[in-house]
Amino acid sequence: MDNENEKGGSFLRSTTADKQGLYRLERGKNFYRQSKAVAEKMKLEFNWKLIIVPNVGHNQREMGNAAAKYLYSETEK
Repeated sequence: MDNENEKGGSFLRSTTADKQGLYRLERGKNFYRQSKAVAEKMKLEFNWKLIIVPNVGHNQREMGNAAAKYLYSETEK
């Protein structure tokens, strides 16, 4: 839900910023891809995992709850 129609918070739009993506989720995915590419180029371990949390949008409380469940759950990640 955190896409081009999202109304929560402020969202910077400019020619430079839009190169990262036209909405928050796109920018987050781009950040992940670019970080992975840099790690590969530098021959570094890349142990990040991208998790898309559905139906949260730009809501820090809901995202925090989802992150806490992931980070502190007893199940293997």
